[in-house]
Amino acid sequence: MTPQEAEIRKLARVLGVGVERLAYLAEVPVEDLRELRERATTVLFDAHLGVLERMAGASKLLPVPVLAKIAERVFGPLLAARIAGLVEASRGAEIAGRLSPAFLADVAAELDPRRARGIIAKLPAPVVVAVARELSGRQDWVTIARFVDHLPDATIVTSLEFIPDAALPEVAALLDDPSKIGKVRDLLPPERLAALPEHLR
Repeated sequence: MTPQEAEIRKLARVLGVGVERLAYLAEVPVEDLRELRERATTVLFDAHLGVLERMAGASKLLPVPVLAKIAERVFGPLLAARIAGLVEASRGAEIAGRLSPAFLADVAAELDPRRARGIIAKLPAPVVVAVARELSGRQDWVTIARFVDHLPDATIVTSLEFIPDAALPEVAALLDDPSKIGKVRDLLPPERLAALPEHLR
């Protein structure tokens, strides 16, 4: 996968369209594609910001178990992802801990990890691992790659157990920060490292 192809896949995820619809961007420089993706993310997440902030503020009045039920049964993953970055980190992590792994995986696919890094950092490792298992089952390597920058090493190590060797090059290609390839490589046991293509060892 070329850097352009990786960026186009991530942009397609942000826009909610098929990769084939963005094929015409294949010759655009990677830096420009990344800037376009970041601007599109900003526009989408800041749309209706006032309403979302009021919803996040009102959520302080409700018990966490009630909020978890509302998030999963009423809000849905897209709205939950938009609000996540506006909720206090400890409370957001507590809510996330009461959601099903399948729903959290749906939210993760819609989330901008940069806006929810406080919540991500406070999530219990078993919750993150359960979501990683769910995403791996879906072969959603885009979402998995986007979270590598924001997880502790110990959680990454456990999560990597659920990612097949054949998918590791794809995850590496989709990392926002290419220097993180070295981090992932350093966390792999020798037998899995040997299975990687030579350019990733």
